[in-house]
Order: sequence, then structure tokens, then C-alpha cells
Amino acid sequence: MTVRRHVPWPLRLASFAFAAAVGAVGGMWLWRAAFDEAALDRDRIGAEMADLRDRLDDERTQRVRLTDVLVSADSGLRIDQVAAQRREQQLRALEAENAELKADLAYLESLLPAADAQGPVAIRRFEVEPDAGEPNRVRYRALLMQAGRAERLFSGSLQLLVTTMNQGRSATMTLPDDGPADARERMKLSFRRLLRVEGHFMVPEGAVLKSVQMRVLERGVLRAEQRASL
Repeated sequence: MTVRRHVPWPLRLASFAFAAAVGAVGGMWLWRAAFDEAALDRDRIGAEMADLRDRLDDERTQRVRLTDVLVSADSGLRIDQVAAQRREQQLRALEAENAELKADLAYLESLLPAADAQGPVAIRRFEVEPDAGEPNRVRYRALLMQAGRAERLFSGSLQLLVTTMNQGRSATMTLPDDGPADARERMKLSFRRLLRVEGHFMVPEGAVLKSVQMRVLERGVLRAEQRASL
């Protein structure tokens, strides 16, 4: 036989109300804990975003600084290029001035009487030297002047006798006859008082240059000649 205690219904109702209140409190506590955890996650995410923004700002600052450095380096390079161009211009100006001084000196020398002249034309400062830019090529230059103080127009031509030695055998090449087709036109002469002449010729492969003689011809007649010292 079971004995049941009789519980008044107000007490039961109070028990249910207490259980419901405990449940509500527990639910609110769980919701609050979840809310606090979400808030912590939100704060953590916010802190990470702030850190990322700071890093992005730092990278932007670094990029700006590097850009300024590149601009400064480019400006420095341009300044160096401008300075190099100015130095090159100054060098060209000095070379032009040097050429003018040489021309003035040649003119003053032309005013001196040509004591060694054999005819109406004299050859001065006849020089021959190898061309550093190309093997077997030889450059020559000379100053031609009319003897005395004649003001007539001299018309003639230039001739070179080039003597070489190859394997013990001597050979003489006459220019422009033995030269290229346009050499005859380039070696024509026409001047009044003085004329600078310069040019080049090729020495045959394997040959050694022994001597070069310059001749000035007027209508086929020899007017002046000079041999260059090698």
C-alpha cells in the first residue's frame, strides 16, 4: 500500500513558478554567456581589423617613401646625364677652338715664304699614320699652299705613291689610279692660297708600308712632291 502526501495546490503552483524562474534564469545566463562570447569574438575581430588597417597604412607609407626614393634617384640620374651632356658640349667646343687655332697657325705659316718650294705649289706638314679604327687602313694629311703671294686659282690633282713590302717583294701602288672609282674625284684640287688635304688608303693584306710620296699635279705636270717619314 502506497501512502501519498497531500500537497496543497498553492504550494504546487509555487513550486512550478520557482522551477520556471530557475529555468528562465538559467536560460538568460546561457544567452548572456553566448552574447558575451560573441562580443569577445567581435572585439577580437575588430582588433584584428584595426591591426590590418595599421599594417596597410604602414605599407602605404613605405610605398610612398620608396616612390620618393625612386623619383629622387631618377632626378639624380637625369642631373648626371645633363652634366655629362654639358661636359661633352664643352669638349666639342674645345675641339672646335683647337681646330680654329690650328687653322690660324696654318694661315700664319702660309704667309711665310716657301723657301723649299720647287714650283708654284708647296707641300707642308705631310703626315702619315695608321688608322686605329680599322686594320690595314692608313690616314694622311698635308697642307698645300701656293708659293709666293700669287692670288691665282690653282686647279690640279693629288697623287700618292704608296710603296709596300710583302714576303721580300716590293710593290708600288699609285693613287688614285690603283684606288677605288671615286678616289679620282676626291683627289682633285682647287684653291687660291692654301688648302688642307686629308684622306686614307688601304694597305694590302700581309703587306708592310715602307714609304708614301705625295705629288701635286697641274694638267699632268708635276708641281710639288714630298715623302712622308714613317
